Amino acid sequence: MNKFDQALARIEQINWNNSYRNKPSYSILVHEFIRRGNIFRDIYDKENTGRLAVFSAAHIINASISEDVQRLIKDKNLIKYGWTMAALCEYYLEWSYLIDRKNEIAIEYNDLYEPIIKLFERGGRISYHQNELICGKAGWSRNCYSVPRKVFIEEISDEILDNIDLECK
Repeated sequence: MNKFDQALARIEQINWNNSYRNKPSYSILVHEFIRRGNIFRDIYDKENTGRLAVFSAAHIINASISEDVQRLIKDKNLIKYGWTMAALCEYYLEWSYLIDRKNEIAIEYNDLYEPIIKLFERGGRISYHQNELICGKAGWSRNCYSVPRKVFIEEISDEILDNIDLECK
């Protein structure tokens, strides 16, 4: 199975009705997603210091996505889950498509969207409210440029995230 099909299957398997208000691992996953995005954009989008957390890496590198793939993504009607989550799932699918097409940048940053998709799989949800990205009780400034690039968490496996959630109960 190629990366795009795996990504599509992951999104289709998310139980969007199964959401939890707040787990300690959620803020770690959002922070890690923003951190990875900033590292990517430090190289490919240097001029943009007013960075939003919800971004299309494919758009930043000016990659073209097949019309058939765009139509397939739109046909999934992801918008019913909220525009922020729908957009991130769409961008994840675009990135997976580029990995399958052997795009060197996409291959180098193949796990760019992993933390945010893992958040959705674990029942976490995000939204924007009053110029902040909100997840549970945590919020990040709409301008995510200032999120540190240093490693926040080495591994985002379910086992490690589950242990973090248990330790903080």
